[in-house]
Amino acid sequence: MSEVPADWNPVEQRLWEDFRRGAVCDLSVHDQAADDPGSPVDWGPERTVRATVLALLLLSGPTAVPGTVRGLKLTGALITGRLDLAGGRLEDFVELRGCRFDTGVLLSEAQGGTIRFDGCWLPRLDASRLVTSGDLVLARCAVASGVRLTDAQIGTDLIVNHLVVGGDQYGHAFSADGLAVHQDFEADRLVTYGDLSLRTARIGGRLSLRGAQLYARPGQGNCLNAARISVGSTCYLSGWLPAQAGRSRTDLSWQAPAPVGYSLRSRDPGPYYRDPQSSDPGAARAALDAPDAPAAPQTPQTPQASGVPGPPGLPAPRSAAGEPGNGPAGAAQAPLALGSDPGSMYGQGFGQVEPAGSRSMPFRAFGGVRLDDARFESACLISNAEFHLGHGQELSLRRIQTPELRFTCPAPPTGTVALSRARVGNLVDTPQAWPRNGRVRLTGFAYESLRPPEDSSFTVEQRIAWLDHALDTYHPEPYEQLAAALRRDGLDEDAREVQYAKQRRRRQGLPLPGRAWCWFQDITVGYGYRPGRAALWLVAAWALGTFWFAGHQPAPVKLDEHPHWNPALYSASLVLPIVNLGQDGWAPAGFDQWLSAALVLTGWLLASTAVTGATRVLQRG
Repeated sequence: MSEVPADWNPVEQRLWEDFRRGAVCDLSVHDQAADDPGSPVDWGPERTVRATVLALLLLSGPTAVPGTVRGLKLTGALITGRLDLAGGRLEDFVELRGCRFDTGVLLSEAQGGTIRFDGCWLPRLDASRLVTSGDLVLARCAVASGVRLTDAQIGTDLIVNHLVVGGDQYGHAFSADGLAVHQDFEADRLVTYGDLSLRTARIGGRLSLRGAQLYARPGQGNCLNAARISVGSTCYLSGWLPAQAGRSRTDLSWQAPAPVGYSLRSRDPGPYYRDPQSSDPGAARAALDAPDAPAAPQTPQTPQASGVPGPPGLPAPRSAAGEPGNGPAGAAQAPLALGSDPGSMYGQGFGQVEPAGSRSMPFRAFGGVRLDDARFESACLISNAEFHLGHGQELSLRRIQTPELRFTCPAPPTGTVALSRARVGNLVDTPQAWPRNGRVRLTGFAYESLRPPEDSSFTVEQRIAWLDHALDTYHPEPYEQLAAALRRDGLDEDAREVQYAKQRRRRQGLPLPGRAWCWFQDITVGYGYRPGRAALWLVAAWALGTFWFAGHQPAPVKLDEHPHWNPALYSASLVLPIVNLGQDGWAPAGFDQWLSAALVLTGWLLASTAVTGATRVLQRG
């Protein structure tokens, strides 16, 4: 095809020529408010391009101008109709910046190079089983009714930084089960109103959710479901800090998530989502607004009746005259136009240390987080994160495997943290990060070493309190695991403290006779971990016997044949019954006989507990 179709309008003809030269076709008016793709301001025919035109250019476009590389580079356009590229082969570079789609985009089972949507507004993106040899970028976009990337294969990076996504009719916001990304998956400051599903996804590089705000829809259990995910480098569930070095401490504009445009719902999603039984063009929009629209704007710190905060009120749409529209009450605010967001399309500052006094935007999860059976080749960093969990929701890290797990949240999750049968190399944590009241599951949790963060400490007393408060019932395994980790670090004294605490916790669940015997072992030899106590009790018993028998010499067994009387040696022979000190020729009677029996019994009991302690020492050796 060499000639521009005659039925194309002047804007589309201009796009034809720019496509052949690989030049940018810029239809924006260079006004921040007017160029906002999410605003209700109408864009006229001078900015309108039909989706069929884009499809024709990408699937069977004209030849390139000699000496140039053709490509679709479109900025500030209103794209009408459904962009249907399902199953197509896209040979050219695609970059759409600040564009507005009135209907969904279909890329299912398509193949292409690099595809970029930067700062666009879309009703929906369906790209299941998409295959790219380059990047897929959805940075700084707003997608009203969900993104679908199930079983997609991305050749290099998947970039969704600053993306805002609403849920589809099933409450799913970002569905990417089976996703394969050859390099990095960057989702810094991602905002989802529905679940983010990454089950069985394979990420070759890092997975970054720094500063993400994830909201589960009503009735959903999880806002993040990444069971069986595999990450080739580091997973970041942490805070996001702007890369600009000179940002003021008081400029905290990034702490409230702001979508590109006024609202996810500020425009009619179009016929792609209309009820086929309804002839009302606005019915789909009303249905989209109704299910999860909050009665009043919420903030992440405002609890609802369920105990889990809801999403903040979305900015209200405005009319062309600038009057407030019919958005959520009290939610009006200035739009965030394309290019005004302080963040970059690509993630920055990985591994950087936050400057003193800086405040980063935390990762926030308003719903359950599931990372069961996940594999992280370098580390899983959960720091500066907030987990607002409702009834039955939990932060589930069951059976994860990672060389390092960093759990340094400033406040504990409001629900359960499950680490059952997880395998971790270094455990880097802080005392305040863990919930109490028996809401930590540690059965089978194994870690090689304990490493407190650089600016804090975690004493053995705090470690013991961590276990005591975390476990709802007594389980010996977590105590044994902690003691083994301390011994590997050469902290034998701390390991004995943990073993001692284990026995005391065990005593609480025993019947009365068992508790009495354990109590006796505790006050005498500290279950074998306080051997000095036995010596003190034996000395006390010997001193008591010596003091008494010094004034109450027993009668000899044989008047003409008895040893020389020595009350100290006689008392020692009673307290140490297995030792013969030559004082067997005496026959106490009356009270002396009862006292002698008591000293013998005390000696046997103290000796048995001392042997128990010695056995534990030998076993540890």
